[in-house]
Amino acid sequence: MNKGFTLIEMMIVILLIGIMSAVAVPRFARRIELAELRTEKEFVNQIWEELELHAEEQFESTGTESWPENPLTVLGRTRNVIVTYELGIPDEDNEWQFDGFNIYHRRKNNEVWYFIYDRDTFYLSEQPVQL
Repeated sequence: MNKGFTLIEMMIVILLIGIMSAVAVPRFARRIELAELRTEKEFVNQIWEELELHAEEQFESTGTESWPENPLTVLGRTRNVIVTYELGIPDEDNEWQFDGFNIYHRRKNNEVWYFIYDRDTFYLSEQPVQL
């Protein structure tokens, strides 16, 4: 008496596993992308809050609101994030850098996205734009 699976049964199982993984992998990649975007937005919101605090402190001490030339200088301690204070575009994964006009972020997939910053009108874009 033979025990085991036939070749056709094995092929059907392999085919089903292939179909399920073909559906699951893009969905998993999309979830990672959305999680990174959510983290990016939280970090930009942190920058926004720190800039508001800086403006309040400037108002209390000088009588006029003002914002820093480099918005990243208002950040305190950051975790799992690389913040470079030199002007330029980031070259490491999860690095943030400012070039004088935009706040750049290099994602883990090596895409560079940026947020527009204008200290004169205190504008910080809410949506990232891909470089």
